[in-house]
Amino acid sequence: MKRMLLLLIVTLPVMLFSQVEGNIDDEFNNMFQVLEDEIAVQEDGMFSLRFADAEDDKPVHNATISIDNIGTYKTNAEGLVRFPLQEDGKYQFSFEKEGYIPADMTFEVVAGMVYFNRFSVSKVMPLGHIRIVLDWDKNPNDLDLHLEKVGNYHISYQHMKVSEDRTARLDRDDLNGRGPETITITDVDDNATYNCYIHDYSNRNNPDSKKLSKSKARISVYNDNQLEFILDIPANDEEGTRWDAFQLKKGSFNKLNRINN
Repeated sequence: MKRMLLLLIVTLPVMLFSQVEGNIDDEFNNMFQVLEDEIAVQEDGMFSLRFADAEDDKPVHNATISIDNIGTYKTNAEGLVRFPLQEDGKYQFSFEKEGYIPADMTFEVVAGMVYFNRFSVSKVMPLGHIRIVLDWDKNPNDLDLHLEKVGNYHISYQHMKVSEDRTARLDRDDLNGRGPETITITDVDDNATYNCYIHDYSNRNNPDSKKLSKSKARISVYNDNQLEFILDIPANDEEGTRWDAFQLKKGSFNKLNRINN
């Protein structure tokens, strides 16, 4: 009995210390990941771009990233490519991976840092499908993607996640910043009007908040297995908690791109 008590006295602090140490390590790793995403510059003097699946946010590995005038790279197991530091400016690149929709995109270097280095990419879909993907920075924590089919349904986390006619769905909701949030229309009504907007749920009680305009929010729209367009939120320090992104009316896209209350 004494041996058992002695064993408990000796091992319990070790177990507790190991648990605390593990928690500290987890917190440190999470903090480092946030820092890495925010500044997108590694200690070894390399930039990074991160690619994740638009439906589940899992890293997309072994994708080919070709950056104009810089080089061609393969994403690693974390969905990252790393490349040498570059001068300030905008850079074009292409994304390719079997099973995914190829896309031409851009990133921008501002004051020696990549302005936004996270890209959510879409798997190939049946023809006629439209996929809307929202990405943003770590603040605000909770932006909500909304899709209204006028006179019919309203897809969002707060409303229905799947339309009653099963022609649209919310694929992913994110509460912790960065996204993605994703909505897919599986059967587009060419005679209907669709409105897409983003709501700053984190600051819903502060209509004068400017955090939405500082969120680096970005909408990517995939249509018929092509990247139709990318829309960046107006970064004009404007007040408001709603970003009207675009309208789809009778098969044609109209970019609205305005912030209001």
